[in-house]
Amino acid sequence: MSETGLIELMRRIGALGLAVLGLAGGLTVFSPLTGLVCLAAAVGLYVGLPSQKPPTGAVQPEWQPTILMSDCIGFLVGVPFFALPLVAAAYVPSAVAGWTMLLFLPAAFCFPIFYVSARQATSWARFFGNGFEVTDFGLTMRLRYTELARAEIRIWQLPRGLSLFAPFLDRRHGVTLVAGSAPSKALRLTSKTGAVFVIATEAIPDLERIFVDMDRAGIELPKGLSDLGRRRIRRVREKRWGKVEPEPTPARKDQGRFGRTL
Repeated sequence: MSETGLIELMRRIGALGLAVLGLAGGLTVFSPLTGLVCLAAAVGLYVGLPSQKPPTGAVQPEWQPTILMSDCIGFLVGVPFFALPLVAAAYVPSAVAGWTMLLFLPAAFCFPIFYVSARQATSWARFFGNGFEVTDFGLTMRLRYTELARAEIRIWQLPRGLSLFAPFLDRRHGVTLVAGSAPSKALRLTSKTGAVFVIATEAIPDLERIFVDMDRAGIELPKGLSDLGRRRIRRVREKRWGKVEPEPTPARKDQGRFGRTL
């Protein structure tokens, strides 16, 4: 995780802490005004911390749910369930207050939600003429097309409700930039070192250009691409850079019946 990813994570966790402090404190030891100040500080921290936008030409999936919606779900889960046991500790008998501590268990569910939304905010891909780069949690990995072992087009689908947690569920993929539970096509790139990058094709506006660049680099066109698509990509490549002539086969000397050179 880079500094950018850490800032995005702290934006959410810090705002959560201030919101819990404002709600629980405003109902117990703080004055209502102080509680409102803490809540306002939570909003200010969430909105005010600097954020890094994707660079020009970068592509991101249309995250489902959106990053803002994921954050709202995290706060709706975390703030009340963290605050209620603290309020109960001040107003109800200790035996009952002890049972309310169990609410911390569902409250902790907000942390993986914040982790995923922070990752989505700091993850994207960019394609160039000779390769691509993928940024995950602010960390950037660059590869040339010549460093790829293979490219594939696959149908990506996760059970409904689980797509948000794709980074946790599929450990085979180094970086997964696919969103939503509906079936969608994804470009799966495997490097020669075994690293796997999965990117939703719907997020790439000029997919044909990428295939043309791969073909020019000598990478076999992705499996799952139609024959018509392959021919069109080859025509575009030949129109731009000319036809690639096959290497001449070395001449072989004729041999006689007993292996002697004639």
